[in-house]
Amino acid sequence: MTRRPANIPQRLLSNRNFVLLWCAYGISALGDHLTEMAILKTQNAVSAAVDVTPLQARITFVFFVPFALLGPLAGMLADRFPRRALMILADVVRCAIMLVFAGMLHMVDAWGRWGSVTPLLMTGMFAALFSPARSALLPALVGPDQLARANGLISGLGIIATMAAAVLGGWIARSYAPDVAFKCDAITFAASAALVFLIRPPTGSAAPATARGHVSSWRELTEGFRYVLTHRRVLELVGAGCMVWFCGALVRSAIPAIVRDVYQQPDYVVISYYLACIGLGFVLGSVCVAVLGDALRGEVLITWGLFGVGGSMALLAASAFMGFAPTAAGRIGAVAVVLGGMSAVTVMAAFNASLQRIVPDRFRGRVFGVNDLATTASLLIATGSLALPAWEHLDRKVGVILIVVAGCASIAGFAALRIRLARAPYRAWILFLENVNQLLTKFWWRMKVVNKPTVPHQGGVLVVANHTCYGDPLLLLGAVPYRPFGFMVAKEYTEGRFLGFFMGIVDCIPVKRDGMDAGATRRAMRLLRDGGAMGIFIEGRIVPPGQGSDPKDGVAMLALSTGAKVIPAHISGTRYFKGLWKGMFVRHRARLRFGRPVDLSEFQGQRDRETVRRATMRIFEEIQELGRLDVEPDGFPGEPRCAL
Repeated sequence: MTRRPANIPQRLLSNRNFVLLWCAYGISALGDHLTEMAILKTQNAVSAAVDVTPLQARITFVFFVPFALLGPLAGMLADRFPRRALMILADVVRCAIMLVFAGMLHMVDAWGRWGSVTPLLMTGMFAALFSPARSALLPALVGPDQLARANGLISGLGIIATMAAAVLGGWIARSYAPDVAFKCDAITFAASAALVFLIRPPTGSAAPATARGHVSSWRELTEGFRYVLTHRRVLELVGAGCMVWFCGALVRSAIPAIVRDVYQQPDYVVISYYLACIGLGFVLGSVCVAVLGDALRGEVLITWGLFGVGGSMALLAASAFMGFAPTAAGRIGAVAVVLGGMSAVTVMAAFNASLQRIVPDRFRGRVFGVNDLATTASLLIATGSLALPAWEHLDRKVGVILIVVAGCASIAGFAALRIRLARAPYRAWILFLENVNQLLTKFWWRMKVVNKPTVPHQGGVLVVANHTCYGDPLLLLGAVPYRPFGFMVAKEYTEGRFLGFFMGIVDCIPVKRDGMDAGATRRAMRLLRDGGAMGIFIEGRIVPPGQGSDPKDGVAMLALSTGAKVIPAHISGTRYFKGLWKGMFVRHRARLRFGRPVDLSEFQGQRDRETVRRATMRIFEEIQELGRLDVEPDGFPGEPRCAL
């Protein structure tokens, strides 16, 4: 298991470098979009005579063109030069651009229908430089176990800032001349540059590529593309990101027309409120991702996030056909946009965290540059299909556009689900239960696996642990998600309709409490000889805190009879209750530590009672030693430490 470096704080919001990067990105994202409403005002977009859908699409298209054209180059620069310095440069240049165009607005409109969006083209060029440097720098500032939360917070704040830019920009456009928005924009970029300047990355993390030697720029660029194209998992993640950007671009382009024509609210501020609803959805989604952390794996969040985007866009499409009831349609549309934002940020946070975990640091900037190229290309395809052709009365077709969005997102969700099922070591039903168990153990029980699990992926194996509470089997399963295994459990627990059903799914073996159950023993031995895995608690019962325990010989007997490997594990930090249901659903702060396989070679070939007992004590001592290694505080204040 990857450990957090000692100089990185345990709490994410206590990490000065992360907070500075987080705030700088939010302010920078605010600046990227603050002038959009002012540009709409220069084109008199609230007039019914203006086709606003292609105009909004042009704004989005022009801003993101540089991401497609410059993304790989910007990624190469992020791997070659100090990432913090590149971010400062991007902010300073964008500040200058805004100040220059504030004095040129009377001229750009004369350049044709694309002239008014020229400032966004220039801003997008340096936003494209900022993006891969920021994504590549983040893993150097936070621990690997904090990446999901960090990306959730960053994604959420970025979109909150984007939507806040829509609301603030709408208010400025209503109340002031367009040049005021450009001057305010310059201030945001200056503030972002100041915050980035205060970041102090750990030594050696700001420019990891400086030791690469004399490698040609062309080779560096092609290495980034080759890495993405030859790593199937990375390619799939980039594909999921492309789908979200494609859908988001179409929805954002369609919203002004829906608000003006269907909801009958031809006002810049009202339009900005609906755009801001996307931000509200991102806030809620980011909070969920930040709270859950790694309780659900990235592929789970991506799959269900895509389904969420599809469902919410279907709801928004339905509202687009409700012109006969504009008030009700507006409310339904607001709910749909919020749900869509929640789903989209879930996908993007999980997608970014997964890429940052998978991709080595020496390739990270270029991979994120290629990702910017791919995701932006999908956005340009979406907005270009609306902005470039000379459509007539496109605003009347926004309902159809949203149906297409819902269909694309749903198809992507089914594709992601199929990929997950094909790779999973479980059947579909068991995979669902395993995901629920991950949520229970990692979020509710706050499980922490201290070291990398040593359970082998194949071959007969016994996972042997101490027994502290009723949730211990679920903790062991949650800590070893790659290897399914059942348990030997008291027969009465398998006879209940509810518990018996789930224990049957995970192949638990019922055993009589008197220890005289030859049938259960034979079944367990057959499972182990066939290369299966099984979990066993060596005491045979839950041991309350402060009580001693006497290990049972069944584990050693099974190991010596089948030759299965024995993996010791120690569980601590749990709370003991006599009642089954209270013990299952109370909160814990569980910790698990795994040991190396127990060496039982000196006992092989012997089956006498004394030998079996000595092997039992060897296993038991290994588990006790794991408990002594666990020097961090366990349990809760005022409670005794869980004992063997």
